[in-house]
This record gives sequence, structure tokens and C-alpha cells, in this order.
Amino acid sequence: MRKKNVRMNQSKGALLTIKQKIAKRRARHDYDKKEFIAEIQDLLQHQKVQSMKQYIQHSDVNCFEHCMKVAYYNYKVCKKLGLDKRSAARGGMLHDFFLYDWHQRKVRLDNTLHGFSHPYTALRNAKHYFRLNAKEQDIIEKHMFPLTPRFPKYPESVVIILTDKFVSTGEVFDRFFKKKRSA
Repeated sequence: MRKKNVRMNQSKGALLTIKQKIAKRRARHDYDKKEFIAEIQDLLQHQKVQSMKQYIQHSDVNCFEHCMKVAYYNYKVCKKLGLDKRSAARGGMLHDFFLYDWHQRKVRLDNTLHGFSHPYTALRNAKHYFRLNAKEQDIIEKHMFPLTPRFPKYPESVVIILTDKFVSTGEVFDRFFKKKRSA
């Protein structure tokens, strides 16, 4: 009986430790989310950034939502690696700031496909509405590497290449699995 009580107390202690770890992780996530939002607050309040909500990016995810996800992951990874998390968040939020429905306009006037040309359009738009540092510009311009053939200059630009592909893949597969479940 005594052994059983000892084991139960150990289990309760282990469970309490797990709950504490979860609570600590949630608090950290909440802090990171608030810190992230503070870094891009001026962008989020801008009318043109808000207009990104009217354009579908992947599946049923709009451009604004997509950019928020990419920006947040970019921020988190760069923070973890000790990189410039502010530029990562801001560049991530503006990386698809092209402001048109690419499903309707897959080929531009100069005969280039959206995937090859939109980083330059996004950068041009972002520079028109916001002051950007060199890293933010590089992040926006190079996020589609290797489709855009110029190499990224900064590690933050490499991070967005990976986070954008990760988020985009998730959004596309989510649509695929939603269709499978409803069929």
C-alpha cells in the first residue's frame, strides 16, 4: 500500500511539473505574440496592409493572414537564433504586399509569372508606403529564392525563404485535407 502511495505522489509530482511547463510555455508564447505585434503595429494599422485581407493567397487563406503567419514564424525563428527579429517580422508582414488577386492576374504585362515577379511588386509597394531598412528590403525581394535568382544577403532573408515555404505548404495541404474529409 505504501509503494502505491509513493508512486501516486510521484505521478502527481510529474503531472504538476508537466502542467507548470505547459503554463510557462503558454506565458512565453503570449509574451512573444505581444512583442511581435508591437514590432509591426504601424504596419497592421495601415489601410493598404488591411486591404490585403481582400486577396486570397493559398486555398481559403487571405494574403493578410498568410503574411501574419509567415511574419510570426520569421520573428520566432530569428529571435531564437539571435538575429534581427524586428526586421524579420516587418519584412515577413510585407513579403507578399503585391495588392492584387494573383489568381486573376497570373501573367503580368511584361510576360512574367506571378511567382517570379511578385517579390519585386511587393517591394515597390512596401517602399512606397513605408520606410524600410536594407534587411527588410532584402527579405521582401528574396523570399522567393531560387525563383528570384539573386542570393539573399542576410540570414533573416534565408529564414523567410524557409518559413514562407513551410506556411504555404501547410495552407495548400490544409485545403487538400479539407476536401478529402468533406468528400
